[in-house]
Amino acid sequence: MSSPRFTTLLLDLDGTLLDVEMRSFLEAFFPLAAAHFGEPGEARRIARAMGDAARAMMEARDGARTVDLVFLDTFAAAVGCTPAEARARFAAFYRGEFERMRRFVRPLPGARSFVDDALARGCELVLATNPVFFLEPILARVRWAGLADVPFALVTGAELMFWTKPHAGYFRQILAMTGRRPEQCLMVGDDPKMDMAAKESGIATWLAVGEGSAAREAPLADRRGTLAELADWLRVA
Repeated sequence: MSSPRFTTLLLDLDGTLLDVEMRSFLEAFFPLAAAHFGEPGEARRIARAMGDAARAMMEARDGARTVDLVFLDTFAAAVGCTPAEARARFAAFYRGEFERMRRFVRPLPGARSFVDDALARGCELVLATNPVFFLEPILARVRWAGLADVPFALVTGAELMFWTKPHAGYFRQILAMTGRRPEQCLMVGDDPKMDMAAKESGIATWLAVGEGSAAREAPLADRRGTLAELADWLRVA
């Protein structure tokens, strides 16, 4: 793949712009959130319901509802409240205890300089994070990444998106919302499956890797390298 003049960069968040140990993050996240929906003795059942609702989001294929509604309908039925009540309780959690999750993340070295370089060259930036989280916790993680002031043209929160990664509908919706053609876009992410699936929608792909990281099989990646290497590659165009 040569280096064309992309107008729009689709940037993953976790593992691409934000350094996060996702297993530890989720192990802490579920009991904190579960406390808003029941007694401590019910935490395991509630966490399991959250996991089931998240899987329902990932499996949604018909594009009939935004994935936040898929999550809330599935979860609320399992814990005995209405979807509106569930949304309000999650909102309270994200405004409060969710800030404690910051200890599991840190800004990814090189991410800020890459973003600044892309903006200086006139690129449009889309935060193409998997929309299994609502917008508020996504924006919190953007802030923790030191990127709160970045003028993203679109942030793919659950309230907006009708599909999650790696479904083609997710990437087609981004194209529709930005008015871009596939050949104008480059998807940058660290997940060989979730992010590189953009290739199947005609979008060029770059597998973001850390310095000295082990090679991973990624048949849908057009190219791979660090964010600094990507910046150099794009600068040639």
